[in-house]
Amino acid sequence: MWTIKRRIRKFLQGLLAPLVQDTLLKAPLIRGDKRLVSIHRSARVQNALFNVGCGRVTVEKNAFFGYNVCLLTGRHDMNVFDKKRKRTVPREGCDILIRRGAWVATNAIILGPCEVGEHAVVAAGSVVTKDVPPYHIVAGNPARLIRRIEPPDSGANDNVRVSPEP
Repeated sequence: MWTIKRRIRKFLQGLLAPLVQDTLLKAPLIRGDKRLVSIHRSARVQNALFNVGCGRVTVEKNAFFGYNVCLLTGRHDMNVFDKKRKRTVPREGCDILIRRGAWVATNAIILGPCEVGEHAVVAAGSVVTKDVPPYHIVAGNPARLIRRIEPPDSGANDNVRVSPEP
């Protein structure tokens, strides 16, 4: 009897595990009021964490994230101690805005208030504490400007191969 149960369990795990894993890797986790999060239908956020304790998060058209990206609007008062520190948070003013076409790579952390400009790139593992200008790459902890990206009108991207939409 145990052998049959084990075989059934193994069969179901093999059948369902990829489905569950795929769902977990594509579904964002929202901590706080879900109404404070706005994700354009063309944006891809994978399994990002959105903490909206102290502000709104907006992800515009064609922005996309790698895995395990964290957008944190919450912050605590460092000048308060013990139990009071857990409860002392501003209710607003720490909004995060990810502009059109921005790419936030795997394991990046964005701390509000912050705006990631149009078509900007946040490198993997970066910690963003300030605004990122449009068409720029930032990297590091804290994130620093690495270089400017030439916009499409400049002709600099004429030799770039574009992958088809999935």
